Amino acid sequence: MLPKNLISLLWNFVIFITFFINQSFGSADLIKQDLSLGRSNEPKNIIATSIIGGSHLPQMLEILKILKDRGYNITLVAPGNFTARSTNYHSIPQVIFNNEYYDRNSHEFDHAFLDNDFFKIFPVMINAMIQSYVPFYNIYKQVNDEINADLFFCDILINPACFDLAWKLGKPAVGISSDLSELTSSPYKSNPILGCHANMENESFYDRFKCAIINPLIKVLVLRGPLKDLNAERASVDIDPHWDFSGRISNRLMLSNNFYGFEIPSSDSPLHQNIGPVIPDNFPDLTPVLDSFLNDHPRTIYFTLGTNAVISPQNIIIILNSFLKLIDQNVIDGVIWSTLRTDTSKSLQLANSNSQIISILIMNTAKCQGVKDENGGFKVDNENLLSDWITPDTRMGFIKGKYLDVYGAAVIIFLVLFGGFTYTLWKIIYFYIKFRKENRDSQKSLNLNKKRN
Repeated sequence: MLPKNLISLLWNFVIFITFFINQSFGSADLIKQDLSLGRSNEPKNIIATSIIGGSHLPQMLEILKILKDRGYNITLVAPGNFTARSTNYHSIPQVIFNNEYYDRNSHEFDHAFLDNDFFKIFPVMINAMIQSYVPFYNIYKQVNDEINADLFFCDILINPACFDLAWKLGKPAVGISSDLSELTSSPYKSNPILGCHANMENESFYDRFKCAIINPLIKVLVLRGPLKDLNAERASVDIDPHWDFSGRISNRLMLSNNFYGFEIPSSDSPLHQNIGPVIPDNFPDLTPVLDSFLNDHPRTIYFTLGTNAVISPQNIIIILNSFLKLIDQNVIDGVIWSTLRTDTSKSLQLANSNSQIISILIMNTAKCQGVKDENGGFKVDNENLLSDWITPDTRMGFIKGKYLDVYGAAVIIFLVLFGGFTYTLWKIIYFYIKFRKENRDSQKSLNLNKKRN
């Protein structure tokens, strides 16, 4: 009988020979899988959904257009007759519905966005999500009953019904958004909507503590009520409750229309992928007058937000100030702003008083061919270039980069508060028991004196 370790050695040798033959002689059928990943000759069915529609659709439709060209059956479920009116996506069929719960033209919605106040915007969005959950779940379910989807492609914003239906049916789902900041686990990245900087690398300890500990706790407390209401809506369509407000997306592939150099670099889950910028192959042509002007003035920027953009006057001022700094620094000659409707003449001024601000066209006559070195070539700062790829925690040091100081302070504060609460509670119980005992003893003593008398 062969020794046990000899049998193991022979078995490993057989495995090695098998791999060697497969790689050397091209016997691909022996081990390698089919690259089609199980695709049959029949096209796969994909349902793409969005509650918002409008500007949230192009990033989805660019991907869906590629999948359709490869033979997949695509069905878009979204408000508004978007694909039929589009020159780029008219080949994609769309199930159209009216979203009465999310009206971007309503006074409440418009007022919340123009005030640029997150605590006004948030309740409007949450209320729309809860009220629209059951109607949209039923719409998605009806469409799925007709086409039997193999994959759900979901716009993330206020669209938990899409992920819940995919979970209920046991089908895969992919999410897409322009921003996955709410899903990232890197502490040095924060959400500017909550009053924090996007990059917390150079912020004070107090700001880092507030954005990493206090704000999430406030968010959890604020979301308890809406999450309970959302689970009640889930129960009405026989969906189990889920206590993560982001939805059933923890094990889903999430795509972000973002890119390195614009987004703060971070070490995230491989399920979270930056695939941007996702833009169409072609855009509608400019008018002949604009096209001729831009050709004659190559250092002029044409800026547009599109017809679906909602932007506050405060953010308009910020963008225009950035353009004005570029003009003052002779980086560009001017900007054509095609959708500006806010009067900014009293809020902005150029360092060069001879230049004038016009609501549509901003011009500066100074010329500059860029920053060049002594040989006439353009300078490239490798340190700045690499900073777009290096995560901030490597520059913050081990303790600060891992947020050990913030988390350590949070643990100490918790222990102090918990210890103080426990000690206070113990003192109250102790004095209560002592008071009851003294009261009982005095009552016994009083009864004993009465018996003696």
